[in-house]
Amino acid sequence: MASIASRRVLAAALAPALLLSSPAPAQSPMIQGWLAANTACKGGPGDDPKTLKACARRDDLGAKLKRRGCEYQEDGDWWRCPH
Repeated sequence: MASIASRRVLAAALAPALLLSSPAPAQSPMIQGWLAANTACKGGPGDDPKTLKACARRDDLGAKLKRRGCEYQEDGDWWRCPH
């Protein structure tokens, strides 16, 4: 178990890195909705009406995001938007 002194040294060493790091940008509610619908679409049984509804919702939100200038990034299921 680390001593109190070594914990303080570690905290002092990490403090500048924590101050310089910026928080992750907040995702828009539309992107959050797309992510939730995408998860339900991919995770549900193909013949379940809830899965079909989630896929339709995902596609609808994806079309809206594209109209706003957002680009879908296939390498991880995420969106990059200009704003």
